[in-house]
Amino acid sequence: MRKPRNFVILLLLVGTVFSLPVRAGIEDMASNLQKLYMWEKIASACKTKSPTELKQEWTVIEMIVYAEAALWEGNISAVLRSIGRTEPQIRPFFEDLKWSADVLARGALDRMYCNTVDKDRAVRVMVSDPAFNDASGQVLDASKLLN
Repeated sequence: MRKPRNFVILLLLVGTVFSLPVRAGIEDMASNLQKLYMWEKIASACKTKSPTELKQEWTVIEMIVYAEAALWEGNISAVLRSIGRTEPQIRPFFEDLKWSADVLARGALDRMYCNTVDKDRAVRVMVSDPAFNDASGQVLDASKLLN
């Protein structure tokens, strides 16, 4: 006869083993999302801090990075819901990422001039994101609606 304690330990081990890949995937996605949140904050600040000729480019960067972040938020939310998390459990996850990204952005902005070099760095981050094609398409479609 099995002891109930052994059964509970087995369930805990099985749950831990199966959740490790999901946890690793979420951690990678969260790290990427945090980076996007940070660059969104940087682009927003650089719209006012940059030379006049770069303001429009920083605006476009901000819009595309915002769209990339929204796509990642949707993916992460879906994964978290698939493992049983509810919306009240998911919301603080994103709030924590935004808070830490804000801290990182403030630190980065202290060392930035929002010039062409900084803009080029932001563009490299933006276009290297796997969601770039979808996000830039969304921004382009939205801009067509405004014209």
